[in-house]
Amino acid sequence: MVDQSMGNQPHRRKFLKQAALGVSALAGLPTLNLPLLAADSGSQIEALELLVLRQNGDQRRVLKIISSTGTAGYADFPDLDYAPALGAVARNHLIGAKPFAVEAIWSSMRRAGVLCSHRTALDYALWDLLGRETGKPVYELLGGPVRERIRIYHYRKPKRTELSSPDAWRALGRELAKQPGAAAKTDPFVVFEQISDSKAWEDKVYARGGKMPTEENMAFNENVFRWLREGAGDKLDLIHGGHGQCCAEGAIATCKRLEPFDLLWMEEPVPPTSSMDEMAKVAAATTVPIATGENLQGLDDFTRLIDKRAASILNLPPPNVGGLTEARKIATLAEMRGMQIAPHFFSYGPLNWVAMVNLCMATPNVLILEANAMREVNPPVATNKKLNANHFFKEPIKFDGAYFVPSGKPGMGYEYDEKFVVKRERLA
Repeated sequence: MVDQSMGNQPHRRKFLKQAALGVSALAGLPTLNLPLLAADSGSQIEALELLVLRQNGDQRRVLKIISSTGTAGYADFPDLDYAPALGAVARNHLIGAKPFAVEAIWSSMRRAGVLCSHRTALDYALWDLLGRETGKPVYELLGGPVRERIRIYHYRKPKRTELSSPDAWRALGRELAKQPGAAAKTDPFVVFEQISDSKAWEDKVYARGGKMPTEENMAFNENVFRWLREGAGDKLDLIHGGHGQCCAEGAIATCKRLEPFDLLWMEEPVPPTSSMDEMAKVAAATTVPIATGENLQGLDDFTRLIDKRAASILNLPPPNVGGLTEARKIATLAEMRGMQIAPHFFSYGPLNWVAMVNLCMATPNVLILEANAMREVNPPVATNKKLNANHFFKEPIKFDGAYFVPSGKPGMGYEYDEKFVVKRERLA
């Protein structure tokens, strides 16, 4: 009797070889121009445009993906100088595809080596389009809400003339503690450099990056959080924004001083791109939770970070996280390792922020969402007041104290008003 299994071996070997190369993933994906769901209207993606909006001295550049039904999805970014390249990517991976084929489109772009920033921009606009095609908020399409509202936080510190005043820091703590659920981030390293005539950093150069703070610098860090805690008691969560300034030894020494003040986390205590091993060294040496991620890109970087357990909180950066499709994969990996998500945000563009809102609404292991230098906000709540105006949205983003409740409208939930468009360029 012939062993028929032998005849299958070359086929299995070929399959495994293709899988290792990422080729066989095509076999499990639908053709991008075929209907996928009963709710599919049969539409196809027809065009990609770059819009320039202008009003009152402010200018915004926005991507717009348009389907054959006339429905559109939008994405904004701090820098769209790579727009011509996005047109080429769209022609290769989006035009003619079904809006419902989000996962297939993302996989096609990733296999083709499309830059993380490019697939991020297109993925956000694609999810917005899908939500508007179905009449659903994006978070419902991501699996449905796991919470009713999202906790948010901002950078906070006293007025510049009061940065050296213990009473001013205590008063800030007392004021913030009046708001249920409040959390605040500050960076005493930067403040110390601004207000002190003393030396902030030792002269020694560390091979793996970062600097050693002086004794006076570390003492000021300790005092800032002592003063805040004295003012707020236990009714305020405190966050240290480290900005990657310390060497590992300096970060550990600083964190040891901060442990009594029960910080929510220390963010980027060491240079985030020089060595994840140094970040892991700090994380293992202190009870202060370590957060990082704003300088990383996509699933590859975050997988390495998660594998090394170099942080317990991941600050996903909206412009470089591979869109919602990739961000939720990162969040799932983090959840399996007991890690939490706290997306980073500082003046990236309001649709980037509401994209993170939709991720947070549908992701169980989200801790909190940063909201700094927010545009399209009413009333002003963030650090750069010049950005806090509803210049281009049809409806402004509104906060409820230390929380945000999304609009529940289709797509990302917020929309640019095209009456402000001064230039329109078709990219694909």
